[in-house]
Amino acid sequence: MDNGHIPLNRSILNIAILNKIHSYMEDGHYRPPNCTAVQKVGIVVPYRNRQKQLKVFLNNIIPKIKRQQLEFAIYIIEQKSGVPFNRGMMSNIGFKEAMSDMEFDCIVFHDVDVLPEDDRNFYICSDNPIHMSVKVEQFGYRLPYEKLAGGILTFSRQQFEEINGFSNQFFGWGGEDDDLYRRIKFNKYELIRPFEDFGMCGSVSHEPAERSIDRKKFLKYSYEVWKNDGLSSLKYSLLLKEKKHLYRWIYVSV
Repeated sequence: MDNGHIPLNRSILNIAILNKIHSYMEDGHYRPPNCTAVQKVGIVVPYRNRQKQLKVFLNNIIPKIKRQQLEFAIYIIEQKSGVPFNRGMMSNIGFKEAMSDMEFDCIVFHDVDVLPEDDRNFYICSDNPIHMSVKVEQFGYRLPYEKLAGGILTFSRQQFEEINGFSNQFFGWGGEDDDLYRRIKFNKYELIRPFEDFGMCGSVSHEPAERSIDRKKFLKYSYEVWKNDGLSSLKYSLLLKEKKHLYRWIYVSV
């Protein structure tokens, strides 16, 4: 396995070329040929209107996880246009759809525009949820605040089900990650950063997203509603589920 810091490859290659480069993938899935992976990992990417970022994401993330000798599958959860984007709900849908495919040991919730730059930042789960994207380029490669729970996070199935997943209430950008941090604490977990020294992540720029206008209101009631708002109350229409070469595409309306 290559170790250490590897700068991002920001080239935007078309999917046909990416398919050739990463020919070892099959139906969005990879299994190491010569060893039994320590964990089976599902990568869940909430997504809408980020075609360029997705190509950069796939070209960087696939070889990185492959070098870590993990078995993994990538799920791109695309929300149909119409209502504002709901990252929390897309994450919950990704968890449900991934677990219906395979018994993953670990689910990684991954923004499409935040990409690790160091192989020692491992895509694995532990006895507490892990925050991988500690030092992000857009924040000057430092942690903006201690309770940050955005970017890239890993949960075991048990951990994510115990906290009832993300809230489904946050339409528009912001708030769902702060609510998630509270759910972690309500359930006596810690959000740990075991790979903090290697947690540098590059940012892939894009147009700013529409903000959530109700985020402060919903955050006020986090403790009262978390048990009834999340995985347990998730409703969506699955429009398409397709296995592509590099990822599994889940297209939904909510």
